[in-house]
Parts: sequence; C-alpha cells; structure tokens
Amino acid sequence: MKNEPVNNKQSLFLIFNWKLKKVYEKVFYQLTEELQLTQNEIDVLLYLYNNAPFNTARDIARYRAMSKSMISKSVDSLYRRGYLSYETDEIDKRCTHLKIEPVAIPIVEKLLEAQKEFFSILTCNITGEEYEAMETVLNKMYQNIIDQLEE
Repeated sequence: MKNEPVNNKQSLFLIFNWKLKKVYEKVFYQLTEELQLTQNEIDVLLYLYNNAPFNTARDIARYRAMSKSMISKSVDSLYRRGYLSYETDEIDKRCTHLKIEPVAIPIVEKLLEAQKEFFSILTCNITGEEYEAMETVLNKMYQNIIDQLEE
C-alpha cells in the first residue's frame, strides 16, 4: 500500500487530492479531540490567522472552498466559545469582519504547529530544486484554474 502506482494520469490528481485531505485530517485528528474543535472550525481559525486581510465569511468560502453553511456553523460556534469576534465594516455595513480573540491564540499556536507538521510531511524527501520545480508547476496549474473560472 506504501507505493500505490497510479496508471491513469488523470486519476493521479483526484487521488492525490483525496489522499492529501486524508493526511491533513489525520495530522489534526488528535487536536480535534484535545481542543474539542471540528476540522471545519480548525480550518476557519487557521485561515483567519494565515490570511489576515481576507477576514470575512465570504473570503473563507472563496479561498477555502467551504460551504457557506459550514462556515456559518463554525463561525457561530467559535464566536460562542469566545474565540472569534465580529466587526462591521465601516464603509459597507453589510460586510462583517472576523477577528481571532486573544484567548484563542494559544489554540491557534497549537494548530500552526500541526500545520507545520503537515507541510513537513508533504515536503520530506524533496530537494530544494524539486521544490522549486513543483512550485513553478503548481503556480501554472493554479493560473490555468483561475483562467477557467474567469471565463
């Protein structure tokens, strides 16, 4: 099971994406139990910490590909626990900015450590040169995706 060959190149992307998600969830599983947070709540906290200027529920939906209902449920739960607060935009009153509260910072720090572990798992055995090549290819693929979405 360690080296599962993928004969269909198109399937490689789908299988890679599925397994990537499984490893991500496995890395965070212990923290979901310890901190009594769902994976979606963890994703919201990490997104807000890592992407500070993009701090609305709409931003999370756009960049994390989470459903609006899941974001709403997670944000409400985090708000009730005192981990998040809301600020209404001064220019556009319909827009609400989300802010991580200081009480949640130790939790976010634990989550960041798990996130670092995840990226370490992904990049072990990859040389600097291979990493640069991968980054170039992924950026091109990302631009292809963006181009398709904007058509």
